[in-house]
Parts: sequence; structure tokens; C-alpha cells
Amino acid sequence: MKSFFFKLSLLLAILTAATLTSHSQFPEFKYYELARTDQMMLGQSSLADLDEDGDLDLIVGTSGSTVWWFEYISAEKWEMHVLGDDALTDKGGTAFDVDGDRKIDQVSGGCWYRNPGNKGDKWERFENGAIFAYDNVHGDFNKDGTNELVAVSPQDGLYIYFLGSNPEKKWKKVKLGDGVPGGIAPNGIGDLDSDGDLDIVRSDVWYDNLNGDGSKWTVHRTIGFIESQGEFARSSRVYVVDMDGDEDADVVQTESNNEDGRIVWHENKDGKGINWYTHPVASELNQDMHSLCVADFDNDGDLDFFSGGGPLTSSLYKRSFIFENLEGEGEKWENHEILFKIECIDAVAGDVDGDGDIDICGKTWKDDIVYFLRNMLIESR
Repeated sequence: MKSFFFKLSLLLAILTAATLTSHSQFPEFKYYELARTDQMMLGQSSLADLDEDGDLDLIVGTSGSTVWWFEYISAEKWEMHVLGDDALTDKGGTAFDVDGDRKIDQVSGGCWYRNPGNKGDKWERFENGAIFAYDNVHGDFNKDGTNELVAVSPQDGLYIYFLGSNPEKKWKKVKLGDGVPGGIAPNGIGDLDSDGDLDIVRSDVWYDNLNGDGSKWTVHRTIGFIESQGEFARSSRVYVVDMDGDEDADVVQTESNNEDGRIVWHENKDGKGINWYTHPVASELNQDMHSLCVADFDNDGDLDFFSGGGPLTSSLYKRSFIFENLEGEGEKWENHEILFKIECIDAVAGDVDGDGDIDICGKTWKDDIVYFLRNMLIESR
């Protein structure tokens, strides 16, 4: 009898170990090419359910020209649609409900396109008076239940735009500060000082929403990390999120437009955005870190990062990685290469196929490729 229970215990231990091993193994990502657009310089990345069918579709666009949306049908099949033309933007763009009809519209710098609701109908184009943007993001800065637009360019500066009751007219603007070549996307918005309103991170500084309505701002120069010299000085990708579970807003950041970019996260030590501690994640990868996705890619309950492979990469080969948060505390990281020899700029992440794990959509800059990286975590179990 003892021998039986010993063998049973041993079998259970082996099965438990095998289960833990299979669950702790980092997922593979399967590459699918969606289309070639015949135009370079793709930007304006967004994932949103544009046709209201329950899955995520992809938006990309070019500088001053065409915007497309890719309808998700299956991992192997996406249908390419022209969303609009004459986009008044460099590479900035963001998708949200502009006109309050509960359909996701597209804002591309100085213009926006109204979602018609029927995928066969034309998206109507309106000019909003915003700058020709390098980055666009959106958020509710005056707590009225609707979104405002944030735009930055190195030439024009950093602005917030209020849409008003009729977004078909020009939007009211407030200037916050100087411009940089990027530095607010993909998610440089959060409550940095824990006062209940949204603030804005712009690479090496953050702007405090003083009155809680977006009308008055003050700058805090308390985040020091990004390269400050050269043609693309202060260029970064930024993501505001609570990394350590202490209910305040931390900042994840990569160096973009940099031939050997680094990735870090800044811990908001006092919860007020004044005292920061920088945690290194990766360096010396010889990659232009011109993407930043923050998500739980391995479904283990903590946040991982995706970046790498941008156009200014110093290495002969473009390589993109997911940086796995090993112990959930942001102190130990493991690099997983998931893309090789293919450029990646301003990728976006989400559960595209609705299977319970986080996928990635990316594109190239010098070529014209749009692609899907399918997370095979659920399929491998």
C-alpha cells in the first residue's frame, strides 16, 4: 500500500511539474503578412473594433497621404480598406469616438475621419486645425466624459485640443510646451501626481493638469533618461501604467530614433511624480526602440514589454523582443526574440482574435509591409 501511495505521489508531482513548466514557457508568435501598401513611412497605428463585430481591426497611414484600415476576418485573412486620403499628419494618429455616436473614428493630426458604420461606405473627412503631428494620443482631461486630442511635433510644439460641441468645426487649442520628435505615444497619459486628473508625459518632462480641466499646465523636469543630443534629441516611446501595483502611475520608456536604444521603467516613488527611481530593462541590443507595447503577453499576471527593430537600428539585422517580467516586480527580465530581419515601427498590441492572449500588429518604415504577430499561447495548451 505504501508503495502504491508513493508511486501515486510521484506521478502527481511529475504531472504538476509538467503543468507548471508548460504554463511558464514563454509563448511563440506566428508571423502573418497582411498586405503591402505600395507606400512607405507608415504611422498612425491603432487597434480598434471599427466594424463592431467583436474583434480588433488595424489602422495605419502614411505621411500626408492615405490611411487604411485592415478588417480582421481570421489570422490568415484580413481585408484592406481605404479609410481616407490627404491625412494632415506626419505619422501621428489615434482612434476614438470623436462625434459621440459610439463608433470609433480616426484622428490623423490636422484632420479626422468619421466612421460611417457600414464598411462599404466612405469615411467623411473634416479638418480640425490641429498641427501636422509626429505623435497623437487622446484622453479626457476635463472629466466631461469625452476625449481631447494631444499632439506633438518637433517644429510646432506640444498642444491639447478641445473638440467642443461640434467637432466638425476647428478645435480649441492650448499650448503646453516645446516639441520633440515623438515622446507622448503610445500612452503618455496618466495621473502622475495622484490628484484625480490626467497629466501628460513628454519624453523627459511631464505636464501637470493644474485645474483638472486641461486649461492650465505646469511642467516638471523630473524624468531624466532620454538621449538629449543630436538630430532626434529627446525622442522616445512612452507608456504610463502602474508597474508595481502600488496604485500610482509609473512610466515605461524606450529610446526611439536611436541606433542603440535602451528600455527602462521609472518608478513613481512618492506617488506625486517628483521622486523617481529608474529600473533598467535592456540595453546594448543595437536596435532602434521605435515601438512600445505594455501587456501581459504570457498570461502570468504581470506586465511585459515589446520593442525593437526600428529604422535607425545600428545592427545589420532588425530584431524585436518581448521583455518578460520574470518575478512580477520589474527587477528581473528575460529577452525573447520574436521577430528577426523585419523592421518594426510603432507596433500596437491587443487580443486581436479574442482567444484570451495578447497579439501584436506591426509595420515597416522603409518597406511597405503590414503584419500580424499571433500569440500562440492559448493554442499551444
